[in-house]
Amino acid sequence: MKKLIYLIMGLGLLFSACNPMDDIYADIDAQENQIVGDASYTLTDEDYSDLELTYGSFSNLDDAKSKLPDFFADKYPVWGKGSSITAGFKLYVGNAPGVSNYTGAAVYNLNLADYALSGSDVLGFYPDVTPSDYLGDILTASITAPEEGQIKLVKYTQYTEVPVVVSSKIYFEENFDYGTTAGDLTTISSGNWSNHSGTVNQLLYDTSSLSMTNYPSSNVGGSSKISSAGSEDVNSAFSPITSGKVYTSALVNLSTVGSGAYFFHFMDAAFGYTARVGAKDDGSGKILFGIGASSSTLAYGTTPFDLNTTYLLVASYDIASGVSNLYVLTTAAATEPGTPEVTNTGNPGFTVQKIGIRQAGGGPTATIDGVRVASSWTSIMSNDVFEDIVTGKKISDKKFYNYKGGVWKEATDGVYLLVGTDYDSMGTASGQPGQYNNFSSSIAPDDYLPTFLNLKYPYALEGDELFVIYDYYSSSTGAQLRGNLYTVKNGVWTAYQSTIDTTLQFGHDGTTWVPDNTIKYEFVKADYDYIIATFAGDATFAGAVANLSSYGNISTFNWTPAQIDAAIGAVLMHNFPGMTEGQKFAATIYVYDGSSHNSTINYILQGGSYVRN
Repeated sequence: MKKLIYLIMGLGLLFSACNPMDDIYADIDAQENQIVGDASYTLTDEDYSDLELTYGSFSNLDDAKSKLPDFFADKYPVWGKGSSITAGFKLYVGNAPGVSNYTGAAVYNLNLADYALSGSDVLGFYPDVTPSDYLGDILTASITAPEEGQIKLVKYTQYTEVPVVVSSKIYFEENFDYGTTAGDLTTISSGNWSNHSGTVNQLLYDTSSLSMTNYPSSNVGGSSKISSAGSEDVNSAFSPITSGKVYTSALVNLSTVGSGAYFFHFMDAAFGYTARVGAKDDGSGKILFGIGASSSTLAYGTTPFDLNTTYLLVASYDIASGVSNLYVLTTAAATEPGTPEVTNTGNPGFTVQKIGIRQAGGGPTATIDGVRVASSWTSIMSNDVFEDIVTGKKISDKKFYNYKGGVWKEATDGVYLLVGTDYDSMGTASGQPGQYNNFSSSIAPDDYLPTFLNLKYPYALEGDELFVIYDYYSSSTGAQLRGNLYTVKNGVWTAYQSTIDTTLQFGHDGTTWVPDNTIKYEFVKADYDYIIATFAGDATFAGAVANLSSYGNISTFNWTPAQIDAAIGAVLMHNFPGMTEGQKFAATIYVYDGSSHNSTINYILQGGSYVRN
């Protein structure tokens, strides 16, 4: 009975105890449930956007290694350990080596003393001067202890017409401040105003004044009154003005206006008139202001203005060109507007030395106050003392200079700095480089420069290189200097690419995707021959080598794991010399383990030997 009990207990233990194969089966199931994939994937524009890479590229490899693991985890969620992906993407590698020597060159702006070396008395070279005749000497005199190879970007101004120095001066100011008694202007002003035509004592002085905010001759004293029924014309003299541009201004308020006549003008010493300011009815009871030059015939503007409203009229006369302009302002303006209300051209060379007020049939009935004559717009609008103004057309230019052998010389070897005419040659219409003489995000340099360089250097040889430096406008950072290296390739000037297409391999470690330098290599017949030749003399490999020689594969019945590792390591060392520590390989060999098939084993180079990874 006792033996029977022991037998039953033994059977119970047999069926209830853990099966030692269960863990192995579980491991096998786990391995079989994993999906191992191998793919190549190239990122798209949408991918860069999803990764918040606004420039459509990675800024460096570390950036790619950081962002792509999560990206591939979302794209291949069921792939597991042993999977690999070769990722193709765009990588920013920076500008061409050497281009920053020019785009980042320190700027030297010429000053008045520099220009004086060429005989100039203004802030710029005169039209007949060649700047490069002086720029090297200017740098030598101005830069202490320059270094060999140092590059400077020299910026300067050159006048294209002989400049004229204009002193910003107020020649005449009349606020009609003649007391509290009204009367005729010539009498009340005690001779400040003189009759030069018409019936005397008709042009009147009034004790009220006109005003406009920020106009310096405003709301002071009284005013003058003119009438379309009067005939007296008066003038007041000042120092003669023989050059430059002359400005005059006045506050006016018209109560009536007729068919048209001038009422305010410049005079010479006798009866020569210019810049004749007039007014007429526009046909609907509003005012059109006009200006005449050498003739009493006026050119009128097109803007209708209201009666009984105070306006600031500013007229100018350019003595050199004979052009007269008229501006009609409702508020004082610190700077001269770009477009006048009306312009007229007459005789140049007129000497301005009087201001005249005129009454005539067809002219207005009006109040005139705050009359000024000055050599500049700023002096018309302010009583402050200003520096002299230099007038004349001019251009801004720049050149690179290089310090070599103790001398500053213009840098022209291997570099070309675009100038205004170069941009113009590429088109001056909207959206073309010549519109603003620069490139931008919407006007790409590479869309224009290859053609420009082919035309400029038609005999360039294959492999010729040139740094091209240009002005660039960025909507975020403004104007800047940029450039690139262009090389003749297959007869075409080709830009250095700051963004390249490259690849990076990732492997799955069972948990996540990691950057992987694994080289996948499948053994060929020459590799097996190398194993036989290498280990044929080793007695411990005798059976393994004999089996390989006979069947052409690695039999797990004849090769131990250590022998397999030694053979694979020998082949990798032979085929891939010079690998650095940490280099990985996925070696695929032909095995026999009951059936013939390929098997892949992963290795890593550690301590000079390949070990399983």
